[in-house]
Amino acid sequence: MTDAAADASPFTDVRALIAQPAGPNDEFGQKVFDALLGMGREGDFGKLGEGAAWLSSWQKRYPPRIENPTLAIFAGSHGMTAGGVSLSSIESTKQRVDALRSGTAPLSAIAAQVGANIRVFELAIEKPTPNIAETAAMSERECAATIAYGFEALEGKPDVIALGVVGAGIGTAAAAVACALYGGSPDYWVRPGPQVPRDMGQARVDLVEAALRMHRGHLEDPLQALRCLGGRELAACVGTIIAARQQGIPVLIDGFATTIAAGIVHAINPLAIDHVRAAHVTRRPAHQAALERLGISPLVDLEFNTGGGMGSAAAIGLLKTACAPFLGQPVSS
Repeated sequence: MTDAAADASPFTDVRALIAQPAGPNDEFGQKVFDALLGMGREGDFGKLGEGAAWLSSWQKRYPPRIENPTLAIFAGSHGMTAGGVSLSSIESTKQRVDALRSGTAPLSAIAAQVGANIRVFELAIEKPTPNIAETAAMSERECAATIAYGFEALEGKPDVIALGVVGAGIGTAAAAVACALYGGSPDYWVRPGPQVPRDMGQARVDLVEAALRMHRGHLEDPLQALRCLGGRELAACVGTIIAARQQGIPVLIDGFATTIAAGIVHAINPLAIDHVRAAHVTRRPAHQAALERLGISPLVDLEFNTGGGMGSAAAIGLLKTACAPFLGQPVSS
């Protein structure tokens, strides 16, 4: 074994992939805008036109089309939930996963309506990550392996992939990572939607403050912040985002947690999320703040209280609508 190999961190390959050049073919996006000029007044298609151009550039084909969309749902659990910081539980997370797999969840119906294939990735729900106020959520090796596991969401080469997460404690873990990435007080990033009781919101703030103290000195590196404060579902989303860029697959992020996953990649290489768009913005104030840090404007404002994949699924339908005016155009790739 060489000295370099011996000294390599489990994160070495992750950083190399994030740094590796990859980009869209802007000629295809320009074809979309040129075609729009022939269909009506410039700007009439607004965000739909922009979405179609983004798809075409990253799919590297014209006209843009969505024929094989995937909605990847990563389900995880966190040991911190024993401290009363979550409206969900491990049991309710399992029930949501079962409903998604059986096709009885509302999200299943929405995905079916827009023709999206739901893939549910259960990340050891019965073995929650440790309480981040007491120890790191994951080892470097476990975190890197879970990032790599996120690559599997791209099996079948979808032409767009939408991300969602479910599980108890995910939002609090994401808030802790946001504090590490962007600074600011925990109460700024914890800020939940209106459905969370005040005492639960304060419990989340207290836990994040304790976690930041616990891991002080290890949070300057975004991947270390993910390892110490995040969870398996965030790591898997990071992996999907990284791999999708290399494969030229556009990505739709959903709520606050998936936005923070994109933020981890962005903090290492701002160019590495050019293929990412926000499906929507929730009523959680911290979600809007995170999108602003990334310079991303949401496709729509659906006023959901949280993520979970419904906004991503709905955005697939909107983007299919955006592609419709171009489907009669000559094909090029």
